[in-house]
Amino acid sequence: MTGATTPAAPTTTAGGPAAVPTLARGRPQPLAAAQLGIWESLRHAPEAPLHECGVALTLTGALDPLALLRAVTRALDESETLRTRFHPTPDGPRRTPGPVPAPALTVTDLRRAPDPGAAADARMRAALATATDLARQDPCAHELFLLGTDRAVLFLRYHHIALDGFGQYLYLRRLAELYEAFENGRTPPVTAAVPLARLAADEAAYRRSPQHAEDAAYWRAQYARPLPPPRAGDQGAPPGPAVSDTVVLDAHRLSDLLGEGPAPFGREAATLIAATALWRYDRHGRTDLVVNLPVTGRRSRAELDTPAQLANELPLRLTVDPAAGFTDLVRHTATKVREALRHQRHRGALPPRTAGAPTAPQVNVMTFGALPGFGSCRVTCRQWPVGLVADIDLNVYREPSPAGDGDAAPGGLPAPGLRLEFRANSHRYGPDDVSRHRRRFLELLGAAGGRPDLPLARLL
Repeated sequence: MTGATTPAAPTTTAGGPAAVPTLARGRPQPLAAAQLGIWESLRHAPEAPLHECGVALTLTGALDPLALLRAVTRALDESETLRTRFHPTPDGPRRTPGPVPAPALTVTDLRRAPDPGAAADARMRAALATATDLARQDPCAHELFLLGTDRAVLFLRYHHIALDGFGQYLYLRRLAELYEAFENGRTPPVTAAVPLARLAADEAAYRRSPQHAEDAAYWRAQYARPLPPPRAGDQGAPPGPAVSDTVVLDAHRLSDLLGEGPAPFGREAATLIAATALWRYDRHGRTDLVVNLPVTGRRSRAELDTPAQLANELPLRLTVDPAAGFTDLVRHTATKVREALRHQRHRGALPPRTAGAPTAPQVNVMTFGALPGFGSCRVTCRQWPVGLVADIDLNVYREPSPAGDGDAAPGGLPAPGLRLEFRANSHRYGPDDVSRHRRRFLELLGAAGGRPDLPLARLL
């Protein structure tokens, strides 16, 4: 073996050993609305790792293993969603919070491996290729890979039914806060997260509220007029594993590509969604089209503070006017996004898919904020996106610039960039196809950003 895996040693406090909390299992609760679709998909493929997710934090510096164990244990104690089992009942699926798993953290020493980084990648990839038995296994696991004297990788593997992208950000932010406090011998601040039962009560109250009826009416109106029928040559395909191509846009290139056009929702997000609509028009010639936008599905303070699975997917119906410029398309997109976000808690807004029509692309903008420092360690974050892809989707992440690189943002920090990850259905596309589509997307974005008022038809 090239690495030995062991449970982390128990932490100690001034009053003696700090045992893993032994919380009694809670009462079964119905699943959140965001979890029901995932549960339903598992019924059709229970052994397929369709919803296994992972994130790797590379920690460089003098890591304190005991402080890390204390942080992981405390973070799990505060996060019911990551110590919950899921099971069917005659009344429908239920979730039951349980105790913090023991061990909360395992440590794998890869320092003697020929290539410690590659060995860690192989183990993470293998973990994500194995489906979690949600009735018998916790929906997450933490593993620390030791790669060198001052370098390690903390790997969080979790099931998507327990945590969405924003929930992951909240959880990692809290984990970093706890580690920094324990490393420095301080008492960490009290968590702002609430129990799952509180979120369930908020969700039930929303479904009884006038806002729910208003949201449903908005989405019915968006699709009261049917989408255009498929054209000759349009085709769909069953979803398949992803083949990816990634490009990092630093601050200077972002400025060149995105320009300073108006985008009240957020210049980067609205512009990239508008560029996706333009790219889709270029591919299929459709002016009335849909771009799917994953959103947090959170509005209340409790929802915004609690790691959980609450995400929703909104079908933005956009109109591409070939006679108008890209500035107009960005304005139109920003308006549609603002409207959709006001109604983001409503479920089931996705319109029925017309047989033979191309699948709507998904643009997942995950620029929630930078992960704070991990105590005395420098930290970089790497996502392991998994799951099936219907056609070609775009994931967008914030990419921190190296210190001293690029112009300074407010506060004197280097201006960040964006990482664009194009994920394509491998049943339909190979690596060269994805690279070609990525290049065409950037060509269109660059041309539109350079001449934002030129009619779109003249950009193609």
